[in-house]
Amino acid sequence: MFKAARSRLVAWNVVVFGILLVVLGLTAYRALSSNVYQDVDRQLENVEAKIRDKMPLNNNSAYDLIANDPSLAESPYRLQVADNSGLINYNPTECPLPNPAFVGGGYYGPPPAPCPADALKATSQDGIYAALTNDRDIRSDTFRKEPQRVLTFVYRDPANDNPRNNVLFIFQISRDTSAESAELGTMRFFLTIGAGLGLILAALGSVFLANRALVPIRQAFNRQRQFTADASHELRTPLALIRANAEMLSLHGDQLPEGDCELVGEIIRETDHLNRLVGDLLTLARADTGGLKLVQKPVDLRALVSEVHEDLHRVAEAQGIGTTLSLDGPVTVQGDETRLRQLLLILMDNALKYTDEGGEVQVRLLRENGHARLVVADTGIGIPAGDLPHVFERFYRVDSAREHESGGTGLGLAIARWIVQAHHGSIKAESDQGKGTKVQVDLPAS
Repeated sequence: MFKAARSRLVAWNVVVFGILLVVLGLTAYRALSSNVYQDVDRQLENVEAKIRDKMPLNNNSAYDLIANDPSLAESPYRLQVADNSGLINYNPTECPLPNPAFVGGGYYGPPPAPCPADALKATSQDGIYAALTNDRDIRSDTFRKEPQRVLTFVYRDPANDNPRNNVLFIFQISRDTSAESAELGTMRFFLTIGAGLGLILAALGSVFLANRALVPIRQAFNRQRQFTADASHELRTPLALIRANAEMLSLHGDQLPEGDCELVGEIIRETDHLNRLVGDLLTLARADTGGLKLVQKPVDLRALVSEVHEDLHRVAEAQGIGTTLSLDGPVTVQGDETRLRQLLLILMDNALKYTDEGGEVQVRLLRENGHARLVVADTGIGIPAGDLPHVFERFYRVDSAREHESGGTGLGLAIARWIVQAHHGSIKAESDQGKGTKVQVDLPAS
């Protein structure tokens, strides 16, 4: 129980710390990325400002501008010029100036050699489309498999106020950002390593803190279990004396006042109920403290199920309840025969308790996938869906009145679960209210 609580505490701490690390890491990465690209953007904007300032001085001609100031197209920048449709027709960075005979001709054709084959391919075609819509665009893109920062802007005819037909050129300025990308990649690497180390330290710290936090809870729980075990043990003697005295009184019932015999019988019945309750409490208390050791040996489960069924079959007949037994071949398990017998008695007795006269209890044992599977099904009152997840909890009762009336303590299924878990098996219950309940136990077969 405490291991599960510690695991949940550690998991929650690690998850919360991990979320904080992710948020802080993303914030730091965004801040650095913004600073890195801010410098590049500033350089590109300086080139843009120069082009805008010098275009009116060069007859608003991009070709005259570059002819008079080639530095605008020099490395580390890649300058391209597109017409008003977005088609790149000039790349002064990678190609010579166009032939003067074509200047003013509208389309200048492919540049003369030597030029790269993709000289007239836009560094960012999406940037050109965005600039045609918004007049200006700045973005990161990839060209020739290298990261680029790209600034695209529209230059309009100052003499024409009609925005629908006054676009003279579209300029696209780009710069290789491999160094900046490498810097960001290094930061991503260190952030990832730091986050991993942080999570490891968080997990170790959480385990330490969870252990410290659970110490007083564990101590209180152990004291409670010890008290339960001690109290259960101490109650046995006075309960035995009460029952013995009540039996002595019942032997002299003819000497008792009228009506007292019935009271004596009630004392005996309630004392028996308390004895069962104390016995169940003592069993669970010893199980919790590790005081109950299983005597492991090969157990013929087929013979044991048949024997317990035979014992309870007579009880079922007296109550008008039918029983059927299905045994599928020899089934042997490694376990404690006494505890396995107790498990069978609990499950079959429960089925009889909650099945009315005329109903039926079915017991089936088979070997499946290396496990011994025991199924006890009844046609009784069933269990509401909301109660089903809690039926194996201590003192949980779906029908308290019927449980007490039948002598139950509310601990039977809790003990059954402990026995199954002690044998490294599993137990589950399925029920359809008003139609019956099925309990299935799987134990490792030997």
